Amino acid sequence: MRMRWWLFPIFVALAGLAHLECQQGTQSNKVSYEGQRVAAVDLVANPKISVDSLRPLVQQRSGEAYSNSKVENTISALKQTGRFSKVELDVKPDPGGLHLTFTLEPALYFGVFQFPGATKRFTYTRLLQVIDIPNQTPYKQEVVAKAGGALLEFLISAGYFQAQVRTEPQFDETHMLANVVFHVNLGKRAKVGNVEVHGPEPSEANRLLHATRSLRATARGASLKPGKSYTPKRIDSAVALMKRDLANQHRLASKVHFDQSHYHADTNHADIIIDAQPGPIVKVRVQGAKLSWLPFLRGRQMKKLIPIFSEGTVDSDLVEEGRRNLIDFFQSKGYFNVKVTTNFQKQPSNVDLVYNVNRGRRHRVETVGFRGNQHVDRGELIQQVAVKPHRLVLSRGKFSDKLLRQSVQGLTAFYKDRGYEEVKVEPDVVDREPRIYVTFQITEGPQTLVDNLTLQGNTRISGVDLAPKGGFRLRAGQPFSPKGLVDDRSHILAAYLDRGFLNSEFDSKVARLPSDPHKVNVTYTISEKQQVQVDDIVLVGNKRTRPSLIKRTANITPETPLSQGKLLLGESQLQEIGVFDWASVEPRRPITDQTNEDVLVKVHEAGRNEITYGFGLQVARRGGNVPSGTIALPGQPPVTSGAPNFTAAEKTFVSPRGSIGFTRYNLRGLAESASVSTLLSRLDQRTVATYSQPHFRGSSWSSLFSSSIERTTENPTFAARLAEGSWQLEKPLNKDKTRRIQLRYRFRRTILSNLLIPGLVLPQDQRLRLSTLSATWIRDTRDKPLDASRGFYQTLDLGITPKALGSNANFARLLGQSSYYKPFGKTVWANRITLGLSKSFASSDVPTSERFFSGGETTLRGFPINGAGPQRTVPACTNPSVPSTCVNLQVPVGGDQLFMFNSEFRFPLGIKEGLGAAVFYDGGNVYGPIGVSHFVRDYTNTVGVGLRYATPVGPVRFDIGRNLNPVTGVKATQFYITLGQAF
Repeated sequence: MRMRWWLFPIFVALAGLAHLECQQGTQSNKVSYEGQRVAAVDLVANPKISVDSLRPLVQQRSGEAYSNSKVENTISALKQTGRFSKVELDVKPDPGGLHLTFTLEPALYFGVFQFPGATKRFTYTRLLQVIDIPNQTPYKQEVVAKAGGALLEFLISAGYFQAQVRTEPQFDETHMLANVVFHVNLGKRAKVGNVEVHGPEPSEANRLLHATRSLRATARGASLKPGKSYTPKRIDSAVALMKRDLANQHRLASKVHFDQSHYHADTNHADIIIDAQPGPIVKVRVQGAKLSWLPFLRGRQMKKLIPIFSEGTVDSDLVEEGRRNLIDFFQSKGYFNVKVTTNFQKQPSNVDLVYNVNRGRRHRVETVGFRGNQHVDRGELIQQVAVKPHRLVLSRGKFSDKLLRQSVQGLTAFYKDRGYEEVKVEPDVVDREPRIYVTFQITEGPQTLVDNLTLQGNTRISGVDLAPKGGFRLRAGQPFSPKGLVDDRSHILAAYLDRGFLNSEFDSKVARLPSDPHKVNVTYTISEKQQVQVDDIVLVGNKRTRPSLIKRTANITPETPLSQGKLLLGESQLQEIGVFDWASVEPRRPITDQTNEDVLVKVHEAGRNEITYGFGLQVARRGGNVPSGTIALPGQPPVTSGAPNFTAAEKTFVSPRGSIGFTRYNLRGLAESASVSTLLSRLDQRTVATYSQPHFRGSSWSSLFSSSIERTTENPTFAARLAEGSWQLEKPLNKDKTRRIQLRYRFRRTILSNLLIPGLVLPQDQRLRLSTLSATWIRDTRDKPLDASRGFYQTLDLGITPKALGSNANFARLLGQSSYYKPFGKTVWANRITLGLSKSFASSDVPTSERFFSGGETTLRGFPINGAGPQRTVPACTNPSVPSTCVNLQVPVGGDQLFMFNSEFRFPLGIKEGLGAAVFYDGGNVYGPIGVSHFVRDYTNTVGVGLRYATPVGPVRFDIGRNLNPVTGVKATQFYITLGQAF
């Protein structure tokens, strides 16, 4: 039934009056309509909702007799669609029969939530967790009331006892949403009042209370002195401090928790009551062996291995778990025959636990072998085994009962995944002191293969499109395994979800052939259900951000399949642009039987302004030996050779030092940001400004403008005035953003003066202007940029610096490199080739700062930093009239041609997790002029070894490089300790 929108309120009002009259008549006359003829049945809803698709759900038909069961079934079916929160029936008797009207009240769904007054103290995501209203929840007033109560309770627990919460629903009937505003008035945070400890004896309670008022408690944020701010974090820290204090008294089974608080509104103080149960005195000892040679580490290791310390209770299960942990610990140290027994005596006031350790003789794993593996080679099996043989002299391998069980489980799962359903793995450990030999006896059994795979029900998507690139795991001729079936199921359902079939279902059937029980027919039955299309994109929560930016970033288009993958990707991209501290992209309501649905994009904008500052007093001692033994001038290569022996006159400077920075985010509502920062001190003054645009003029290019000016006299060897400005455009060239291009303009001005060493900088480099146009192509497919094990990293940079743009030199520069990483098991073969060329034109020269330099921990490791290629000798004298104060500095000249080839094998040592080694070769050099003859004659070769230790921020690296073509005056062997791989 279609109606004009302005008739809807009138009709609903009339229907309500009729319904009221009907109810009154029913109550007075007890009228029953059962069996009476129904003349007409109408559905009344919001005019924007089409009721045509709902008519098949109406079981009570016109022209039929009225049936209570049919009416109830109709109401139930209409509610189950999820589109209506309420279905009301109005019955109006007419001369021609009964007129039935089903009034459908639309189900509004929760949209966004706002917390004015609370977001200054709590994060938006934390407040969402407190109210606990999931997405796609139908709006109900009782849900809002419950959420408001939970929010108020949370604020009170956070110390805001005067807080008030008022809820204000705001209805968006156009999009059928209910946005709720939680108006919060926090009031002042309460202070800590009196603190009482209940449970222990008064003397013990006073001791625990004193612990929370000590200097240690203040340093740890656990002080409960009266007048301190009342915060859950402070109370939790105080409780943890009490637990540690009791643990130090050997009361390992103590129970301490916050009980309650009593608020005094007149003083805004809250008294705190903490319940403490000290429990018995628990003494735990390990006898017969030391857990560490270092005394202060023994206690830490004991707490790590014996769970009584962490669980805060004592029982036989934890005692046994500690015994097993000790066995595993000593076995991991090579004591494979270790025996651990316990002496556990438990009394009400005392618990005495002794672990007696008999380590036995120390062993090492000599070999790990396999027997019976007819169809799988050793190389594949060894990767599934946790037991490891020794590798180097100091290594004893890895062996323990736990690792042995893990190895059996790993081998069994590996074989079953290959179709060997009846596989059996038995470990055989031979102890020939001090060596042990581990052999896994494998009974493979017959292999179960897939004879045929059948797909049923996939009428909308072909089997070719459903299968991954390599085909289904359980295709004909392949091994059968439950894991393969699960993988196929996951891939098929993911394919349907990405194409908008959000309710698709998967079922499988495995039938063994009667003639051969080790061959199976596999049937995948798919119930596709309906494909859901995106009806409209509804944006909620954005106040300053432009809708065009949100839609472009989310990248979801109406009248396209509602892809689950695109929803997740859009949500991730919204969070990455740095404008929102929370984002959600989901269908507006649960998917039941609808074929079209709105996509609800909900966001919460983060703060726009950020100010950082710092002030202090700088006491700078300028002079003496050059800082860090290196002379580094702006725009020039660092000078290391001879620099540590140069001494400058000393002078001490005392001055204030301060910095301040301001950043404005989401300018113009387009996720653009601008920042400016200034640093001021006696010896250094610097100002930096940036402006970034993620979508330059609405395009796929990003833009970054930056400028800086600086004046510095921190280094005693020179004074510098620097100015720089640049503008960069960047664009990804493919969907996964592994290839991108950068276009850049850069202007630099460098003025060096007051040079303490006159010949250190050439005259033409002391006042330099460079105005450069450049383009860079980048390809990066590395798995881990900090420590890559596979993939490529390639760059190509071409720049031109002409006088026509304001430079005082004419030259062009090309630099390209290609790195390749190939894994061989746990060994990585890394290679890099680098080529650089620079050429002046129009009777000009290439400035020193734009030439190529090499040598050091990331280039040629047989040279000191920038020690490769041409050098010039510069005398440096503290007092020119005294020859003994003079030293000769080797200053890199640089070259117009650079070629390097680096190759490195990186492999684990097997001694300690994360510890590895490398052998490497570095070849090449920096060449003065461009030419083949110099390339062959001056080519250098470096070989070396190194150690690597993995950390979260990259490996710590120690390298020793030996130059096979040593240069006179330069040590042929160089040592480097640094962070990160060489390339």
